[in-house]
Amino acid sequence: MAYKIGNNSQWLLAKNAKLVKKTAATQNYVTATMKMPSGYTKASLLQAYKGKPSASFIQACMKGMEQNDFSRVSSGESKADQKMINLADLSASEQKELAEFSLCLINSARSQLGLKPWVYSSGVESLANSIAQEYEQNGKSIKDGDHYVAGIVRACKKHGLELNDNYVEDMAGFSTNKKIMSMAEMKRNIYFGLKQMIFGFAGAGENQRNDKSLYREWEHAGDLFNTQGSRHDGDYNYYGFSISKTGNIYSMHFISVPSFVVNSSEYNKNFKI
Repeated sequence: MAYKIGNNSQWLLAKNAKLVKKTAATQNYVTATMKMPSGYTKASLLQAYKGKPSASFIQACMKGMEQNDFSRVSSGESKADQKMINLADLSASEQKELAEFSLCLINSARSQLGLKPWVYSSGVESLANSIAQEYEQNGKSIKDGDHYVAGIVRACKKHGLELNDNYVEDMAGFSTNKKIMSMAEMKRNIYFGLKQMIFGFAGAGENQRNDKSLYREWEHAGDLFNTQGSRHDGDYNYYGFSISKTGNIYSMHFISVPSFVVNSSEYNKNFKI
């Protein structure tokens, strides 16, 4: 779980726009990437996952938060990202675009660490939707400071996974009073949430990224990189993504089902990837 609430969705907008010259502004579109800094290795991550991050690893994480700056780019990846979307009512194609955007970033980072890629799954996407529904129907959100385990377990069993705890969800989130936002803004939110999890950053926004004391939690990174000191280290997961809305809190559900769970008759009773 990521228990941070970032107001990173609140970006500055130009005022008195009617005074701006009517010449078309040049948009500097940027492709989102996730570059892993020198010093961020599986071995150093595992030590951090166990609660013993080295000073050099923390420095690498701080560098990662700084150099990966797509969350500070307002234009998005292309003109298409200026499309406005309703986060409470995403179309199937919009949701898949966000899932593929987040998965591309995860797999880019995994590749740099020598790990197998995760695989998008319509079955996991369906599971992600059920988990988001559990959060919304029961008034739960990332603001509660923990995963909604009872809802996650119900959703897993509904989809044929015999799991009795949270083995599938990593979560980040943000607060905003907006009902709609551009695809570019939503991608920035996803990007920032992934940065938080990968680099162990517990701050609420970009303006706190230079505070070393806020780098302190790498359980999410252990999940994203299948690096937890178990016999399943180095495995890959099947992936889906969803968003839930509770009040003005949007929780982003990064749902992944380990391949060993999918292939296990003990855990997989009727789950279809």
